[in-house]
Amino acid sequence: MKRTSAKERWGFALFLAGQGIMNAFVTTFMQSRFTDIGIAAAAVGAILFVGRIWDAFNDPMFGAVIDRVKLKGGKFLPWLKLSGILLPIATVLMFAVPGSLPAGVVFVLALVAYLVYDASYTMADVPYYSMTSAATDQVQERVSIMSWSVVFNSVATIIISALIPLVYKAYGGLVAAAGVAVFCGVMMHFMPGWSKERYINKDPEPLSLKGTLAYLKENKYLRISFIAGTLLNITNMSSAVMVFFAVNCLNDMSAVTALTVFSALPALLMGALIPSIVKKIDKFILFCVSSAGFVAMSVICFIAGYQNYALFAVLMVIRGFFYGTQLILQMMFTGDIVEYGEYVTGKRLQGTAYSVQTFGFKLMSSIPASLAMVLLGAVGFASGEGAIQPPAAISAIWAMFIISPLAGAVFAVPFLLRYKLRDKLVQTMAAANSGEMPREEAEQLLVGKI
Repeated sequence: MKRTSAKERWGFALFLAGQGIMNAFVTTFMQSRFTDIGIAAAAVGAILFVGRIWDAFNDPMFGAVIDRVKLKGGKFLPWLKLSGILLPIATVLMFAVPGSLPAGVVFVLALVAYLVYDASYTMADVPYYSMTSAATDQVQERVSIMSWSVVFNSVATIIISALIPLVYKAYGGLVAAAGVAVFCGVMMHFMPGWSKERYINKDPEPLSLKGTLAYLKENKYLRISFIAGTLLNITNMSSAVMVFFAVNCLNDMSAVTALTVFSALPALLMGALIPSIVKKIDKFILFCVSSAGFVAMSVICFIAGYQNYALFAVLMVIRGFFYGTQLILQMMFTGDIVEYGEYVTGKRLQGTAYSVQTFGFKLMSSIPASLAMVLLGAVGFASGEGAIQPPAAISAIWAMFIISPLAGAVFAVPFLLRYKLRDKLVQTMAAANSGEMPREEAEQLLVGKI
């Protein structure tokens, strides 16, 4: 039984597409932009590293604020409305940093711009994903909302990715950023007015810091999911070096469009299929299979190389099916963890749970990006637009682009084996949480399984 209207679900899709396109633009072009204006590769890595230190305070703090404060208009919707304005502005600021100033000033401006963007992204991300468990308590409906949102996001990303490299190359990063910001800001505008908060924390007692810490301690699957997901992706440097790979290995900036399509198109197709697949296969099992397939295809692509472009393209698309499935499913587990958290603690703390997810997702993108820039600096990468790279840098870029996910996958296995939440169990907990099933009946069904 669906709790949400079609209009609400469109709001979810539009918001995620707007936020996702901006994040893909920043993730893809930020490092290249900063090195083009003269910031050394190692210094760009330092900016990303400082950003993670900032996140260590920013994300949990914001999650706690959301859970403690209810503004006029709801717990999550006012933040979504504000982020729809701030995130586009922050995106433009990132690419407005001038390269003509002294090197130290350029570095500081780039760092500040990145931290502003990072905080604005948190303000969008945590409330958005919190709304998936505030709008509905149905596991399959959350899967459908997220899957079709990813489909719409992928369609928009493919269209925009065909245009961005052309605009970027012809008019520069600032014009491209401004165009992306305006387009995405409009897409993010609708969800705050269309969505409804149905399932939020009903505990009458004000949430204390002690209560938040107790929730984090008792919700073991929040910790397991964070560690496993972070480790699984922490060495994946593909996105961080995509532009460098296109420019220095394929010798064509416009190849960024094709590389984006290789991952976005499979994600689009899998997003459409996942709601049907998870009715027959538990989404965690599907997640493990897709993660293993992604690692295997990365090894195959590395062995095959990129000199035969047709073969490279085919292998990358196959790899994209596994990677797209993994990413889509990884967004869906926190909703299950919220249900588990409410079942064991009596508190439905979406803000806290999803701030942990957001922090994890940022680690998955920024630590690999920071590590990639440090490694590039170590192999002699030359900063500056049009710089000629040494053979060692070319080889390193290729390795980071295609084979880097392997190590993280190995690290994550012990933690993935400890994750016991399955869809049927989560729906039982959700029914008990909402009062649709007596607690005693739920305990009989769940004993020894969670």
